[in-house]
Amino acid sequence: MSQAYANNKGKGKRNGKKKKPKRSQAPVALIYFVTLIIFCGVFGFFAKLIIDRVSKSEAGEADVSGSYIDSYNTLYARVNNENVLSDLSIMRICPEQSRIIVIPMTAFTVSSADGGKTFREVYKEGGIRNLQTAVANTFGISVDYYVTLSNDSFEEVADIVGGFSYVPPEELYYLDPGSDKNDISFREGKPVMLSGRQIRLICQTNVFSKGRQGNMEFLGEALTGLINNAFDQVEITTNSLDVIYSKLTANSSTDLSENDYKQHRVYIKDMLREQIQPAEALVPEGDWLDDSHFRPSDGFLTTLYSTMEATKSQQKTVENE
Repeated sequence: MSQAYANNKGKGKRNGKKKKPKRSQAPVALIYFVTLIIFCGVFGFFAKLIIDRVSKSEAGEADVSGSYIDSYNTLYARVNNENVLSDLSIMRICPEQSRIIVIPMTAFTVSSADGGKTFREVYKEGGIRNLQTAVANTFGISVDYYVTLSNDSFEEVADIVGGFSYVPPEELYYLDPGSDKNDISFREGKPVMLSGRQIRLICQTNVFSKGRQGNMEFLGEALTGLINNAFDQVEITTNSLDVIYSKLTANSSTDLSENDYKQHRVYIKDMLREQIQPAEALVPEGDWLDDSHFRPSDGFLTTLYSTMEATKSQQKTVENE
């Protein structure tokens, strides 16, 4: 045995250690990687739940699952810059049947419970709440919500949906002595796309051979035309619902709360998805005692009652039986 070999052997014994082979780090890395994947999956799941809840809260969608969808009536009263009642309408929305019934009304309707006063006089003396009661008593219907509209709000909402196409049944002509901006000039039978301002001017100006009855009929046609035009533009209207609500309720006397609106928005969006034209007008018939006093006929009140009954929630009716 050589001296070098002996010396090396001696060193090995003195150190008392043997060189160990290195272990592979692959199993440790694999376990770490799998743990990371599981953590990311769990974190992502809960993050999605949180985001979905926040998004739903921000969107303000009401949860109406498990409850019947009842019809409701909203009174819209347009008042001018002097806070004088110009005209009004009831809009009945029946989500269950996807129908919207528009009932235009003249401000000169005689209230059945106010000593012969017109709706305009009732509003002047008692405001929108007294008008709400007068409308309900006179027409024998419930008025669930009320909203007052300024001229500007009416025009802006009409313009948001693009106005409506109108074919005048007769020549409509009026020259305003105060401003040519208020002039009206439309030829009989010639189609025209009316803006919000033009609609408002025709509603309040004596341009029809039928007098104020013609104005009331035009209001019904204008409102149904605006609504159906809005339903023809599903995406635009869906994205504009919040803007329309803010326009309707800005500087308004209303009992339509934001929560009520959020629930109604769900119904309207469902109806928009059906791609239909849901609005129809039910114009009051009756007697004009003179140019400023209108009394609805018993026949119309019967028709109105039947329409209200026919558009009740059938699910609610079954539950109450």
